[in-house]
Amino acid sequence: MKNCRVLIASKEIEKLFDNNFFSNIPHRFLKKGEVCYPETPRILVLKEGELKISLYEDSKELILYFLHKNNFCFCNNDIMVTAKEDSKFYFLESHHFIDLFNNIDFCNLLLNNLNQNIEMERNILKSLAFKSAKERISDFLLDLAQSIGKATNEGIIIDIHCTMEESASFLGMSRQRFSTFINEMINENILEKLGHKKILIKDLRKLENFAKE
Repeated sequence: MKNCRVLIASKEIEKLFDNNFFSNIPHRFLKKGEVCYPETPRILVLKEGELKISLYEDSKELILYFLHKNNFCFCNNDIMVTAKEDSKFYFLESHHFIDLFNNIDFCNLLLNNLNQNIEMERNILKSLAFKSAKERISDFLLDLAQSIGKATNEGIIIDIHCTMEESASFLGMSRQRFSTFINEMINENILEKLGHKKILIKDLRKLENFAKE
């Protein structure tokens, strides 16, 4: 499966350690809708649930990605963590790192995952800096189609797993502008909305060409 910002592949991190390792690290809990702001640099490991990782400033939010079970990411005080559902996670701080880095498997997994996250974040910056709003929304939907899309006789169904406002926040645009582009694609028979969070992409080639119009 190709990774995308709404669903990042994960592995059973706890299998890399003996049974006592994570038992010595306090759990953090967030109920759905609750928010926390890491005060110091640390590694977040999600045990259960789903978290939204965002940059937030001056009442504006840019979503970086969603985390699911066994995903992890590096956090600092620029990051806002929001629970999309009831969630349990670990915050690994600097005094945990010595034991962590003695485990070669974990080091490899950490480097691979952080490299993956850095690549995603770099692509976000490039997209915001160099691509038009039409290009950003077209690329976002194509990425979801390739990573989590389900092929049907009618086209490709994607469960974007986020609200219209969150989708807009992934792309650094207002909800109104995002909705305008979606309605434009519906009118051009490129896609069809299936309920609140599902989209049917009817014509991939038209979607690819949408940004060129």
